[in-house]
Amino acid sequence: MEESERVREVIRKQVGDDWDDEVMSRARFKALSGQRSDWEPTYLFWRDLILSVARQLGLFIIKPSHLNNQWFNRGGLTPLSLDRVLFEMYNEGEIVLPSVDLVDPTAGRLSQIFTRLTNSMIRRSRTTTPQILMSQDRLILTSLLKDKAVEVVKLLSECHWTSSCIVTMKRFQDICGGAYEASALLSHLSAQGKARYLSLSKGDFIEGVKVSLSASSVPSISSLDCDVLHLIWTTEKLQQQLNVIDQRCQTSRKSALACLNSGNKKVALRHVRQLKLANESRENCAMLLNRVEEVLDVIASAESTKKVSEAIQIGAQAIKENKMSVEEVQHSLQEIEESIDTQKQIENALESTSLYTVVEDEESIEEEFKKLELDIEVNSAGETEASKSAESLIDSLSNLKLVDDGLARTPAVQGTVETIRNNKTETPVLETA
Repeated sequence: MEESERVREVIRKQVGDDWDDEVMSRARFKALSGQRSDWEPTYLFWRDLILSVARQLGLFIIKPSHLNNQWFNRGGLTPLSLDRVLFEMYNEGEIVLPSVDLVDPTAGRLSQIFTRLTNSMIRRSRTTTPQILMSQDRLILTSLLKDKAVEVVKLLSECHWTSSCIVTMKRFQDICGGAYEASALLSHLSAQGKARYLSLSKGDFIEGVKVSLSASSVPSISSLDCDVLHLIWTTEKLQQQLNVIDQRCQTSRKSALACLNSGNKKVALRHVRQLKLANESRENCAMLLNRVEEVLDVIASAESTKKVSEAIQIGAQAIKENKMSVEEVQHSLQEIEESIDTQKQIENALESTSLYTVVEDEESIEEEFKKLELDIEVNSAGETEASKSAESLIDSLSNLKLVDDGLARTPAVQGTVETIRNNKTETPVLETA
């Protein structure tokens, strides 16, 4: 899909049918005039649209001429406010000029600092106008530049497991999307302390970039870094040579088969010999490539070992400063291991508990609850019957007349009846939940 078609697709998604509306387009394509409150909605519309289109195209560098001639050209009608929109974006820091706001990343550290100071003074003394911005060959969108820098560091961290890495300039340019883009990104990363440029001359002029893949700043360039860059550059050259040899082998094989099919065995034999020589050359090149990669692996392992050793030394120094004994350290490590084991057991238990088991447990709890309710109802019915029996017994005792004892036993019987009634009233009744 061409760039113009992709731009139209983004505009359709962003604006919708309003882009083809004549009344809306006439209002948006006017020049910005009056007070800021009058033209600010139009400015925000064009600003957001420029950022959206650039983001969808994967760009952080735009050409002002493309905005009028390609991106927002609506049947020959172009926005009259783009120069003012770019000017406002420049004043708000959303656009920077490469020639003023970025420094040469290949220059030395002191030279970069001096250039930044000089550019800052030039920017304060020189008035930038909308016409100057529109005449620029390239403008850099600050927010998209930062997003691209984060993306580049993320891509490099996926290929390296160390805290920093070294790549050749060609590799860095391929990741960034071009030489100009790589220069802008390297300038931004260098200003943030996240990247450094390095070069060496060993027969060929070799350029590279050292990038920090962690939150800390990139370390300074060492002689080992230059040797690593030379080895990485060698692996890329050998890989290119392997690709050329593979193409040559494929061509010789096809030519030999074609000659055999045509009956020209003499020419086919010559192509077979060329194929054999190419295969031998490929084996030697691959062997050398493996040896260089082994050296790089050894260097990376040594760097990792060095980091571990430094961490151990820092830990030992901390133990000395805090006056901790070996037994206390071992006890702390043991507690940490026990905590980790407990946490793992909890995680395993949570993972092993299925939803089906939980549902079954809930169903069994429901059943038990129903059984309890049923028991309570039965007990209540039994207590009701017992209460009725006690009432009849009380009435019988009240009406009972003992002939032998006469009136002497009547008070005792009455006392017994009162006691039974009191006990009945004091018996607690179990209520259903």
